[in-house]
Amino acid sequence: MAIALLSSALMREMDRITIESIGIMGPVLMETAGRACAQAAVELLTHGEKGRFVVMCGKGNNGGDGFVAARTLHHWGHDVSVMLFAQKNALVGDALANKKILDRLGLPIRVFTNERELVDLELTDYDVVIDALLGTGLSSELKGLYAKAVQVINSADTAVLSVDIPSGISSDTGHVLGHAVMATRTVTFGFPKIGQILFPGTQYCGELMVADIGIPPDLPPKDALTTWLLEEEDLFRYCGPRDPDAHKGHFGHLVVLAGSLEKPGAAGLCCLAAARTGAGLVTLAGGREVLDRVVRGPVEFMGAVVDSCGQLEELCRGKQALAVGPGLGLSERMREIISHCVVNLPVPVVVDADGLNNLVGSMDLLRKSKAERILTPHPGEMSRLLGITTGEVQRDRPAAARKLAAESGCISVLKGARTVIAEPNGQVYIVPAGNPGMAGGGTGDVLTGMIGSMLAQGFEALDAAIGATYLHALAGDAAALEKGQQALLASDIIAALPTVMKRLESRQDEHETGSR
Repeated sequence: MAIALLSSALMREMDRITIESIGIMGPVLMETAGRACAQAAVELLTHGEKGRFVVMCGKGNNGGDGFVAARTLHHWGHDVSVMLFAQKNALVGDALANKKILDRLGLPIRVFTNERELVDLELTDYDVVIDALLGTGLSSELKGLYAKAVQVINSADTAVLSVDIPSGISSDTGHVLGHAVMATRTVTFGFPKIGQILFPGTQYCGELMVADIGIPPDLPPKDALTTWLLEEEDLFRYCGPRDPDAHKGHFGHLVVLAGSLEKPGAAGLCCLAAARTGAGLVTLAGGREVLDRVVRGPVEFMGAVVDSCGQLEELCRGKQALAVGPGLGLSERMREIISHCVVNLPVPVVVDADGLNNLVGSMDLLRKSKAERILTPHPGEMSRLLGITTGEVQRDRPAAARKLAAESGCISVLKGARTVIAEPNGQVYIVPAGNPGMAGGGTGDVLTGMIGSMLAQGFEALDAAIGATYLHALAGDAAALEKGQQALLASDIIAALPTVMKRLESRQDEHETGSR
């Protein structure tokens, strides 16, 4: 099931509770963390049983973990150098205690206090560099000594292990705070952090390992957990076998309001994706100029001419869901139709693309909706809906998705690298799949059809958003594996859906067999 992701503040609270309430003391946690890092560092050796390690420590607990790792590696017979990037008198608490242990063991520590001292420092003679400079509490940009130390690490042609998080990465957003270590592997403690999953932080982490250092896994109270990383097991229930006596009426009828003279393909992609994802029936609603170009030949959907709010309302009567937006264009008439349908139609609606653009400045209407609504903006559309810049959206994607969900009362799906799904209550779900090949025209139209399909099949809005978005990303990855990212088309994602859904169904069968 979905994995809890912690913020830096919540992780600090978990440390505090573990120490003060559970009774596992700080030195014990630091000892366990440092030993886990030492083991992970040894596993990065590419030749021989013994290696040369350099441990670069800051003044805080992250540096303390580094001191323990250095001592452990030294005890195991490795060649270890230790560097401290702070004044010796800046160390306190458990970090200071572990530094004193190194002193008593006679393991020398080279001290750097300003960036000028790093001019000639090179790390190319080491097999592994251990980055224990800064931890998850970092919130300001790196400058001076630490910025230069990060540059030295990144210029070394050697493996890098980061302790807890690469120095310079925001634990909460994944953004680079001026400079950041590019790690080969990161060992984090207790729980993965939000910034280790979001871009660009996930790239800087390299291989992410979560070490058990004694913090009880069920310690965070459920009401404190708000951010989740989805797993493939979360998709099993979307791809199971159907009842032998089922018919098309069991799987819902989706109406799709999409397309225009300039963008008829958006409508076709949306409808085909809906049909491929399992909707029993799909009807494309639109102008005659769209239907004449899209609903022709052996296609798996129907068409209905719709030119007014009344016609759309009549068409949706007795149907199970509506998908609105792909390729519609901007006009006063379309704004009127969309505003009417999102407020008055008693069926769940997914709104995308020009459906969203036609609602800019009218988000208050969504709170009057008579059924569940899902909004699926890309960052540009999100910026228009929230009245902020695209850069602000991308700097904290979970925050932007939460804000839209809270203001609209709808499920919010912020598309992009690591798509973020947010509920109005603040819960956020991150999709760990997808690739840059999906950054092309039509892929969002495919997602809209898939979400609409799942709504029509009777899934609740959150479940439809999660299931369709994750499945869409997995299909994109499967298509890229076959076609390559550069050549990937939106229609390739639709074509890959059967393979992915069949694989998930097989995994579900294996999972159920193994659990019996």
